[in-house]
Amino acid sequence: MELTSIIGLGAILTLTAIGLATGGLPAVFINWHGIGIVLGGTFCALMINTPLDILLRTGAAITDLVSADPYVDRIALVDAIMALAQEVQSRGISAFNNVNKTVAAGYLAYAAQIAVEYNNPETLRQVLENEIIQNSDLQNEAVNVFRTAGILAPMFGLLGTLIGIVEVLRQIANPAQVGSAMAVAITTAFYGIATANVFCVPIAGKLRIRYWRETQAKTMVLEGVYEILQRTPTVIISRKLKSYL
Repeated sequence: MELTSIIGLGAILTLTAIGLATGGLPAVFINWHGIGIVLGGTFCALMINTPLDILLRTGAAITDLVSADPYVDRIALVDAIMALAQEVQSRGISAFNNVNKTVAAGYLAYAAQIAVEYNNPETLRQVLENEIIQNSDLQNEAVNVFRTAGILAPMFGLLGTLIGIVEVLRQIANPAQVGSAMAVAITTAFYGIATANVFCVPIAGKLRIRYWRETQAKTMVLEGVYEILQRTPTVIISRKLKSYL
C-alpha cells in the first residue's frame, strides 16, 4: 500500500477513535439498520448494474491497492530498455531472449518475446497496442464500479433517512421517542455520505492513477522495443522514452 493511503487510512481511524473516546461521536451513531441499508443496498444495486466478471475483476483490484506498484519506477524502466537496446545493437535479436523478467512486472520480457516471434516492428506495435487498449478498458470498468458505488451509497443513505422520517412521523404523538428516531434517520445519511467520500471515491481515484501508470509503462515498453526493432539509434530511443518522464 502506498504511503499516502496508509497515512489517510491511519488518520481516519485515529480521528474516529478520538471522536468515540471524547464523546464527539456518540453511541447513537451506531445504527445497524442504517449500515445495512447503505451497504446492503449499494451492493445489491451494483449486482444489478454490473456483470459478474467485472465485479470479480473489481474485487481483484482491491489487492492492487495493498501490493507494491511494479510500474511506478519509470526511470529504472528507461534504464532497462536502454540496456536492452545496447545488447540488441551488439549481439543481435538473440539478446531479446535474456531480458530481466522482473522489469515492469514482466512486461518488458513479454514484449521481447513478441519481438522474437514476429521480428516485425509493425506487427509488434499492432499486437501490443491492442492488448494495452483492451486491458485499459477493463481496468476502467473496475474503476467505474467504485465510482458507481460512490453515487449509490449516498442515495441509499437518503432512502434510509426517508424510512427513518416515516418512523419519526409515526412517533410524532410520543415526543420522548421523536428525538431518537430522528437521530437514527439522520445517521443513515451520514453512513451513505461517509461510505462514498471516505472509501468509494478515494479508491476509484487511487486505482485510476495506478492503472494510468501501468498503461504508461507498457506504452514505454512498446515504444522502446518497437524502436529497437527499427534499429533506431540509442540516443533517439533515450530521448523518446525520457519524454514520458
